Amino acid sequence: MSATARTAPSATSPTAAPIVQAGKNCWRIDRAHHVFCIQDAADYFRLLRQALLSARDTVFILGWDIFAEVDLLPAGPEGEAGPEGPALRDAPTKLDELLTFIARQRPQLRCYILIWDYAALYTLERDPWSRWKLGWRTHRHVRFGFDDRHPVGGSHHQKIVVVDDQLAFCGGIDLTSHRWDTSAHRVDEPARTSFGGKPYGPYHEVHTMVTGPVAASLGMLARDRWRALGEERLPPVRPSTEDLWPADVTPDFTDVDVAIARTVPGSDAQPPARECETLFLDSIAAAQRAIYIESQYFTNEALAAALAARLREPNGPEVVIVSPAECHGWLEQNTMGAFRYNVFRQLIEADTHKRLRLVYPAASRTKQVLTFVHSKVMIVDDTLVRIGSANFSRRSMGVDTECDVAVDATTQTEARAGVRHIRDRLLAEHLGLTTDAVAAGIERAGSLRTFIDARQLADHTLARIEIPPEEDAAPSEAARALADPEEPIAFGSNVEELVPAADATNGLRPVPFPTVPIAVLAIALASLSSAVFWRPEFRTIRETIIALPHMPSMSWTIAGAIAVAGLVFVPLELMAIAAGVMLGAPRGAAVALLGAIAGAALGYVLGRQIGAIRLPRWMSRRAYRSARQLGAHGVFGVFVLRLASVATSGSIHLVCGAGRVPFSTFMTGTLLAFVPAIASLAALGALLRQTLLNPTTSHVVLTIVAAVVLTAAAAVLRTLLLIRQFAPSVSSQRARAEFG
Repeated sequence: MSATARTAPSATSPTAAPIVQAGKNCWRIDRAHHVFCIQDAADYFRLLRQALLSARDTVFILGWDIFAEVDLLPAGPEGEAGPEGPALRDAPTKLDELLTFIARQRPQLRCYILIWDYAALYTLERDPWSRWKLGWRTHRHVRFGFDDRHPVGGSHHQKIVVVDDQLAFCGGIDLTSHRWDTSAHRVDEPARTSFGGKPYGPYHEVHTMVTGPVAASLGMLARDRWRALGEERLPPVRPSTEDLWPADVTPDFTDVDVAIARTVPGSDAQPPARECETLFLDSIAAAQRAIYIESQYFTNEALAAALAARLREPNGPEVVIVSPAECHGWLEQNTMGAFRYNVFRQLIEADTHKRLRLVYPAASRTKQVLTFVHSKVMIVDDTLVRIGSANFSRRSMGVDTECDVAVDATTQTEARAGVRHIRDRLLAEHLGLTTDAVAAGIERAGSLRTFIDARQLADHTLARIEIPPEEDAAPSEAARALADPEEPIAFGSNVEELVPAADATNGLRPVPFPTVPIAVLAIALASLSSAVFWRPEFRTIRETIIALPHMPSMSWTIAGAIAVAGLVFVPLELMAIAAGVMLGAPRGAAVALLGAIAGAALGYVLGRQIGAIRLPRWMSRRAYRSARQLGAHGVFGVFVLRLASVATSGSIHLVCGAGRVPFSTFMTGTLLAFVPAIASLAALGALLRQTLLNPTTSHVVLTIVAAVVLTAAAAVLRTLLLIRQFAPSVSSQRARAEFG
């Protein structure tokens, strides 16, 4: 622990003891020079862009989701005044372009982006080009990776950005689409559209901005995530001496202690950290007058029981919970929605003294425009404010990785005004008032709930959440275990056997998908050049291509080479095209199919011999995970696995053999997938053969068009197969996707 981190002091009096205690309910407590509560993504995106443009040495980004082309200033560059105003206006506003811009401007700068490696069925929910745009297209000093080191069914939910280990952002906002909104939450907001241009409703978010030693600690946390993936070549924590705090932001706190609380599922490599849960329970127990909560989800019975106990006390605190008005979609309403209503009923039953308020923000009640709540906030009296990524859900306490920051003013009395100011500013946003009006109104009313009740008839207000009648058929424990598990399903040795650790420095920049058609185009174009055409080497190649079909046993030689090459994971696509180049379309397709089928049978037998436990050592981690996620259930399952997985054909042979897919099922699905694919690729190879032998403009154009059409058709087919394969489960996962 650094010199700036320390254990919170203890006291004998319960009322005098601080709530946060390092090692008990938080990871560490560090000093912050400044702390500011950012309300909504419009301000966060603007401040983040300013910070990135000020970066000199390092940028670390951790997220649940990311959209490479998210526009950080969708409403325009207004408000970018100041000495750096022109520079800010001239710099890119889209995230991927901005990262490349700053990397080129400062050669010493290194950027590290780590995002949850979502399951295959999330492919249809996410930006499919982020890997390419952030991992391949950006500057070489921008490192991008997917992090799959989490329990089965879990996710990486932390949302952190650290700039030069001196300024950091932590909270509930991801750098993705469908997040941006202003604190005004206007009914009509032209800039509030998703990346597809579709408008969405008002969206409430909360984040924090901090400077000082606490930012360096968040930088340590980000580096620990990278090291868990095997990356060791990381820059040391070296806080910048420059003051990166924006001049136009007045901090809520100055020179204050900040606690960092985490949720980290346990594994063989580390014990679990349930600091988020413990801090929630300790904060509820310490409250004297009021508990104010904002949370997207409210499904944790243990936390609800703690609140219920306080509500039963004759002189306990009032409890105000701000959450979405309702859950959307049939499935979410019958899972997470049902869990939430059960918890709310538990609280209502305990509210014998009428101190509970369950409310949602309405941007306009008359127009029935509601504000979606995505924030995760807890404020206790005027002594503690906590902002982060952890929802009031079971999974946020033990299954997903989370990170919250908290300021405890129990022993820092000078910070209590800042706690009250943040609370009043949040309420002002929800009620359509000024912060001063809220502070004065609470003072007159004597309590939060009384003041909120007085605003019930307003158009922009906090309205009561309606609880539907309790139904006889409650959600099953199986449904709860899937949507909101309390403990990791599996981690440690079990997952290590299935998906072993890999060096994060390898595989973060794999060969992009268009490699094959690009190579075909390059060869076709090169053959047009007279300088190439008349070179002796090219003439030798042409003569060899002409002679190959007439060589004895050439078909058997090529078929055998394809069978063996497939076992060492040479892409079948390349081998099928090569067969077409060497032998022409009909014969090349037949030979490639024969070799591919023989290789499939050999690979299947080899997979049976290797077994499931030892299989991950024989193939790349991502190929193995892709094959496992898509599965191979029945002939159609093998067919989809062949055409939709990122794994090579050789990898799929091994997976199906090790998984003991019936041999007849395996071969039938394989044959159905191989015949059209190999025929098409061999035909492309035959076109390339004609181009090499007779490099006319028409042959080159025909080859290029065929390569483009074949690539597009393959992409469309893969998408349709994924939709077909995951149709029963995509809708069920939409509810889980909302956890971001």
